[in-house]
Order: sequence, then structure tokens, then C-alpha cells
Amino acid sequence: MLIGLASGVAQLAEIPARAAQWALTAVFLAALLYFVVRFWQIAFVLRIRELRDQLLAATQALTLQRAGHQHYLDAIQRISEREKPLFLETLEVTVTIGADDDSDRIVEKRVTTPEPLVTHRTMRPIVPTDDERIMRLDDIAFKVHRQTSGTITALPLEQNRVLRVWMIFDPAMMTPTEWQVEYRPRGLWRPLRERGWDQLVWEDRLPTASGTPSAFTRFEVTFTFPENDQPPSVKERAGYGTFADPVQIASGRWEVVWRDEKPAGRRYVWDLTQAVGGH
Repeated sequence: MLIGLASGVAQLAEIPARAAQWALTAVFLAALLYFVVRFWQIAFVLRIRELRDQLLAATQALTLQRAGHQHYLDAIQRISEREKPLFLETLEVTVTIGADDDSDRIVEKRVTTPEPLVTHRTMRPIVPTDDERIMRLDDIAFKVHRQTSGTITALPLEQNRVLRVWMIFDPAMMTPTEWQVEYRPRGLWRPLRERGWDQLVWEDRLPTASGTPSAFTRFEVTFTFPENDQPPSVKERAGYGTFADPVQIASGRWEVVWRDEKPAGRRYVWDLTQAVGGH
């Protein structure tokens, strides 16, 4: 129709044949381009709708899958919480207060004596809780190592403001076994570095199957502080356990060792102080 209209106009206006030919060609190409663009636009819109429907279906399937996965995690956590420990254990924790956020570090060394065997257990790493950030195992570079032959698989049960880790021992522990976890909770001791005081809380509320109030037979914590002109101070708020005097080691760092030789299912709260700025 456009070509016919252009031809009629050319004849009425007595436009030269060659110019009319070029005009008709231009009109034809413009019309062709319009239809191509229009066809592509319609195809694009249809494809977008198709992809949107596929994305919606995939999102719904992923939501259902995550919900099912969370049900499994919740079930594992409930089972773990209801089980009483079938083991006794000594625990040595080294709390490294770094000179900066990146050098904060925790090492937990355990010797577990099964009664009669241990196939799995859960634990909560120490992480900062003074903000709303979500913590994941990768964020704290969580590592677990078994001194004897065998492996320990660490799987996250909770990953939000707190962490809960499920550890599976393969093969199961049947004899006293030494193992340790190490992680770097970045910024854990930032408040101590900035204001000169902070606290650490540890819940030991795991009555054993044999009826004792704690699975721990010995509990020791070594606090290591950055180099400073003045010694740090650590106190257990309820007076549990005993402290050694602060010792400055060759590197200039300070160490304070606390231990409880008879743990009894207590809640420990340690208050830590150190002069700000190294003076």
C-alpha cells in the first residue's frame, strides 16, 4: 500500500523516473525494516514472557526445595539437642585477640573419650553478635582436623547471626580421640581494641547420659593479647575456675591462662580489659 501510494504521488507530481525509483526503493526498505523490527519486538516480548514464566517456576521449585532442606536441618538439630552426650571430654581453647580484625582467631583442641562411641555432634563457633550480619562457615574460614586416621565432615545447621555446625566422624570414635577446630571470626574483638573492655560467654549445659552435669572433665582457656605496655586483665564474673598471672612472651604478646578442673555445667562469663593504643 505504501509503495502504491508513493508511486501515485510520484506520477501526480511528475517526478523523474529515476528519482521515483529511488524513492520507491527507500519506501520499500523502510517498510521492510519496520516489519522486521516489529516482528523482532513481538518475538522478544514473547520470549521475555516465556523466560519470566520459567524463572517463576524455578523460583517456586527452589523455595520448596529450600523449605524441605530446612526441615531436614531442623530435624537434625532437634535430634542433636535431645541426645545426651555419650562421651567425656577435655577442652583447651586458645582465644587470640588480634592487633586488627583479620587476626582474631579461635582454636579449640579436644580429646574425646566415647561411651561407647561417637558418630556425630554439634557445636557453636564463637562469632561476633554486635551487628546484624549473617555469618557463614566460609566467612570464618572454619577448619576441622582429626589427629588420628579418619575424617570429620562439618555441615552448617544454622547460618544467621549465630552459627551451629554439625560434625560427622568417619569412622566413628570408639577410643579417646584428639581433634581440633580452628576459625577466624573477623572483628570479634574490635570492641576490646576500641574501648578497652569486652566479654566472652560460654555455655556448658550438656548433662551426660551417665548423669554428670557436664561432658567436660577439664576446661582450659588461654587468652592471648596484642603487645601492650600494660598487662591485660581477665576475670570470670562468678569466680569459677582459677587464673594464672598475665605473662608477656618473647613476641611481646600477653597470655592469661584460665582453667576449671571440675566443670559442672556452668555458664561462664569472662570480662576482658586492656589499655587502648598500647599504653
